[in-house]
Amino acid sequence: MHTSLAQVVSEVKGRVQTADRISLFLDFDGTLVPIAADPAAPRLDPATADTLNLLSTQDSLVTTIISGRAVEDLYTRIRLQGLIYAGNHGLEIFGRDLRFVEPAASARRQALEQLCEELSVALQPYEGVLVEFKGLTASIHYRQAEQSLLPWIETAVRSAVARMGALFRLSPGRKIFEIMPRTSWHKGAAVRWINRHLGEDDVLSVYLGDDTSDEEAFRVMPDAITIKVGGAPLTCARYQLPDPAAVQEFLLWLAIQEAARPRRA
Repeated sequence: MHTSLAQVVSEVKGRVQTADRISLFLDFDGTLVPIAADPAAPRLDPATADTLNLLSTQDSLVTTIISGRAVEDLYTRIRLQGLIYAGNHGLEIFGRDLRFVEPAASARRQALEQLCEELSVALQPYEGVLVEFKGLTASIHYRQAEQSLLPWIETAVRSAVARMGALFRLSPGRKIFEIMPRTSWHKGAAVRWINRHLGEDDVLSVYLGDDTSDEEAFRVMPDAITIKVGGAPLTCARYQLPDPAAVQEFLLWLAIQEAARPRRA
């Protein structure tokens, strides 16, 4: 697997230059910005914001930010027109005249809010744990908790989710437990929905992500340029980049490639 920026660029350059159109998908935390102990802290640095802005002006490229964050939260951290924002792991999508909310997830919003209230009480004794209700999904952050508390935290979370029957499933992430509605929808389904509604079935898709939830997209994109961000050794992605700094360099290269050549038909 190619793991340096130079190797990745060398490998994908031909496909990028010959593609009629590109559909670019970017995760946020751990991909565009470093993972932070406080989930409210991450903001785009000016260089990355400038690069995203340049990408958003390219006629032959559509950029989607796809994240576990709620779509409103995601938009407030970027605030660029011309992008598509896919929040809650693709359960809600808006931008470029697209609007979508996954029906089963929407119907379980109240049950999920109740579950989060119960978990807030159950996890209160464990310092450093944050329960985040995001409307369609929820996150249990434990990055700031003592490692020795993890077995008790996980038991409490799994027990609470199990009491809800088949409504929700638990998905472990990077120092986080994600509570998701049990549906057939995931980031991969969102990618296919976005491309189909843009009329972009034959475009070159490029997807960069660092999280376990991004693997669902990698798996359904066998012909795409898929890039895992970070050091996880097991991935369905074709390529790997070490960190958000390398991602920013890759995106700048991509933006320059798109801006420098004649407009395609």
